[in-house]
Amino acid sequence: MVSLYSNLLKHKLTLASTVIALIISAYFYSNKPYFLFLIGGIIFVYFLTLVFGSGLIQLNYFVNSINKGTNKGIALTFDDGPNPIITPQILDILAKENIKASFFVIGHKIEEQKELLNRIYSEGHTIGNHSFSHTKQLTTSSTKKLIEDFSLCSETIKNVINENPLFFRPPFGVTNPRYNRAIKNLNMMSIGWSVRSLDTKTNDVAKLYNRTIKKISTGSILLFHDTQEVTVEVLPKIIKYCKNNGINIVSLPELINEKSYE
Repeated sequence: MVSLYSNLLKHKLTLASTVIALIISAYFYSNKPYFLFLIGGIIFVYFLTLVFGSGLIQLNYFVNSINKGTNKGIALTFDDGPNPIITPQILDILAKENIKASFFVIGHKIEEQKELLNRIYSEGHTIGNHSFSHTKQLTTSSTKKLIEDFSLCSETIKNVINENPLFFRPPFGVTNPRYNRAIKNLNMMSIGWSVRSLDTKTNDVAKLYNRTIKKISTGSILLFHDTQEVTVEVLPKIIKYCKNNGINIVSLPELINEKSYE
């Protein structure tokens, strides 16, 4: 509950600071020709803060997320599956290299991919909640609707693997105060990332590889998607780079020292 109130306090302090700045500006500069520009600038900075606070999960503005590990090594995470074509290929690569990863799955995709979800779990990988619907409409949904959506995803996962996930990754990495309340209500923890591969933005393997390895450091949580063919192509290269440079790839629960299921 402390983190819940601390996040709400951040937002309230930002709002209070903006109101105070507007009052001071009105008192001292209302007769100046640049007054309207000053007021507009203050309001612009306020909304810019909200935009970045909502869109950059690493800022921990609305939600306290785990974006980096506390133990040595790095962790691989995959979003938006299970995908019947890409996910099995990624699992084959991980099995060959004896690496455990984390898969943040979308609830509505599980119904037709129960066997694949079972495979992910049975091969020792961690399964996390990535919402049931994974729509942009979630960002404007009420706390009640968010709880219903996130709960449905967890229930769908539990019906297949008999485990209730504690790890949650916000769709699109977007957060707001309602997300914070919903996550706390469901006793889940938000998992962010420190290295975003942008594998959904490019099909250039070399570009993706170079961008990713430049950002890897101790404790890194890497974000990929098990929906992209380019991820299948680049993953062995990144694993080889890590092994050649003495970088251990460990499971997410080990990296952050948290249990993954309730």
